[in-house]
Amino acid sequence: MKSFIPLTLLLILMPHAAFADPTLSADAMRVTVPAGEYHVGDKTVPVAAVATFAIDPPGSVPVTEQHVLVADPPLLWYGGTHLDKLRAGGTPLPDCLEPGSVIVRLPDGTVMQRDKDYRLDEKWAGLSRIESGRIGKDVKVTIDYRIGRMRLGSIVVNAAGKPSLRKGDEVMTAPLPPKLSAGEVAIANVFVPYHARAIEPWQLFRITEPTFPEPDAAEMRRRGEMFVPKTLAKLRGGEPVTIVTWGDSVTAGGDASSPDKAFAQKFPAELQARFPKSNITAHNAGIGATNTEQRLPALQKEVLDFHPDLVTIEFVNDMGHPEAAVRQRYAEIFKQIRAAGAEPLLITPHFTMPEMMGLPHPRGKESRATVAVIRSVAAEHHVGVADTSKRWEHLELEGIPYATLLDNGINHPDDRGHEMFVKDLMTFFPAE
Repeated sequence: MKSFIPLTLLLILMPHAAFADPTLSADAMRVTVPAGEYHVGDKTVPVAAVATFAIDPPGSVPVTEQHVLVADPPLLWYGGTHLDKLRAGGTPLPDCLEPGSVIVRLPDGTVMQRDKDYRLDEKWAGLSRIESGRIGKDVKVTIDYRIGRMRLGSIVVNAAGKPSLRKGDEVMTAPLPPKLSAGEVAIANVFVPYHARAIEPWQLFRITEPTFPEPDAAEMRRRGEMFVPKTLAKLRGGEPVTIVTWGDSVTAGGDASSPDKAFAQKFPAELQARFPKSNITAHNAGIGATNTEQRLPALQKEVLDFHPDLVTIEFVNDMGHPEAAVRQRYAEIFKQIRAAGAEPLLITPHFTMPEMMGLPHPRGKESRATVAVIRSVAAEHHVGVADTSKRWEHLELEGIPYATLLDNGINHPDDRGHEMFVKDLMTFFPAE
């Protein structure tokens, strides 16, 4: 004889995680929020009735500039003549130029023809004159165009279970989600990128784990005692400590809003605050557009001559390098740092633009094989890993499109991205 478990008892026995939350859907520029229970971290957020919200398309801003166009064809972010006001931190913002908006005029007002008088790369906002065209070598042309905007909106639920759409600020780059009022909970964010004329499923970011799971006190003690015991002992004992941050443009500062917001400066500052009796000296050995293949020969001069106690290693520019070469280089780096009496700490890189990650959209799991390689080499050599890549992977669960933390839209994190490096590095240095 078959036995049956009453549905009410089954509901009690099974955790809420066994039941899927309602699924948001998009149609053209509308988002529909079904009724039901949504789980945001440890909160259960009831939505009383279905609601549909119209999403405004992003705006754009008209701009006029004058340039003398070079003849070299535009190439990514460095070839050709780039439009000045489409830059962030000196680099052209990819896809920010509104397609079809460029008009090039001679001084007398004559409109030039694309692909006959000038070339245009709309993705990178780069132009060049065509030798056989009507734009002379030293002629200053007038260029009219439109700058795209992006934003991040939130689906917000109030204490009565009523959802609403909170529209975020439109910006050129790195949009923030809108602020919430007391009693409100955001259950999802809606990403509206440049020139969007429809909301696709990938643009809906459910918020399921609003905070990254930080290690507990026991894990922090384990990390400190296992990987940086000498540096930690000096900090706790109030002895002088020298730190060298070795890396590429991100270590150099990238597009942090100010030097003190960049991780290479903020990390030593937070260590000093945690260990006020210590005397910390920090040297920034970050050089833009470099990788460990280029920099390893100068490790002694750039890093070890400072007689560091601790060396952090960050090279997003190593991504995509051959596995054997990466393994050999990192093993040698760890060997030389330890031979000099210092302790290495490896930082896994932040995420970069989807094209560089091999991802179709700014969301998803870590996809770069090199990250797994450097984690493996670090484990083989018993080197601590500040695994910031995992924080970037977690952003999707927080409802954040990771590209909104790339200030230049390519590979430079904003202040929030630099703060992630600091948080992971600090997990190796508990006060007690």
